[in-house]
Amino acid sequence: MFEQSLDFKAIDIPYNWNVDYLNGTNLSEYDEKTGVKNDFLEINRDNIARFGLFGCGNKFFYEDSDGSFNLKGKRVEIFYEVTGRKYRLGFNKKDPITYKRAYADYNNMQGPQRSNIDSIHFGYKTTFEDEDTKFFYQSVVALPTYANIFIEIKLSANKNLSGELVFKVRGKEIERYKAPLNAGVAGQINWTVKY
Repeated sequence: MFEQSLDFKAIDIPYNWNVDYLNGTNLSEYDEKTGVKNDFLEINRDNIARFGLFGCGNKFFYEDSDGSFNLKGKRVEIFYEVTGRKYRLGFNKKDPITYKRAYADYNNMQGPQRSNIDSIHFGYKTTFEDEDTKFFYQSVVALPTYANIFIEIKLSANKNLSGELVFKVRGKEIERYKAPLNAGVAGQINWTVKY
């Protein structure tokens, strides 16, 4: 679905999740023909090619092969650089993530309230090992209703590192941030996507 140029419309909410498999099939949050909801736990995590969200005329997904994001047709890559060496953190097997943040205004006079979606999120978590260094990495794209798209990055390592997070869009470095890590302690940054 994500490789096709067709505009698939989401059902019930602004964005639905979808997984493209390596064999060319896919599984969406709702069946395209019947409208029946599929269970997120049905996803075959061993054969994911791409995972993400579609709707409102847009597609947002990550490539399972290298962990890069495709956001409205633009490739976004995230690296951790230590003493001139860049680690692409999303290369290993990934666990997909998706969730919705919602709220309801309580009023006991009106009875049950409809929840309002504040934002929809997708991404993945993974680990990465290189010699004696092990990274724990989570990268989640947030699509807020009334704000800019951002990526929430959580990163930790098994030892102290004095590195930087590097953000590339379409192969060009856009920004970098100092991101020192203390062994076993996670750091987090929310990066507003810049095209």
